[in-house]
Amino acid sequence: MDRAKVFVIIKRFMQSRVPGYFEVLEAQCRKMFGKGCVDLLLDEPDKLRAVLMNKYGGDVTSTYFAVKHLFLRPLLMEVNKLDVEEELATCLLNNPQKFKERLKQVL
Repeated sequence: MDRAKVFVIIKRFMQSRVPGYFEVLEAQCRKMFGKGCVDLLLDEPDKLRAVLMNKYGGDVTSTYFAVKHLFLRPLLMEVNKLDVEEELATCLLNNPQKFKERLKQVL
């Protein structure tokens, strides 16, 4: 799946579930790392994790929820692979490099 499609899928999903959330995260990602949140998800997931951990005051549960339900779910629904949702969310938090490799395999 190409980057532009990933961006559209995530943005639309977030906007339909939590209006304004995508724009807030996008601004925070750009402020902290000079890249959008989808680019960080695909290229530097450790930095997306840092943004989310910062946003949620270091709360791992909230970060896990956001990763799983707002970033991964729409992508995995698109490719009919929801069975790997928890694995990927856990990988992003604990092993971002493994997450990056596994996400590429799934998409």
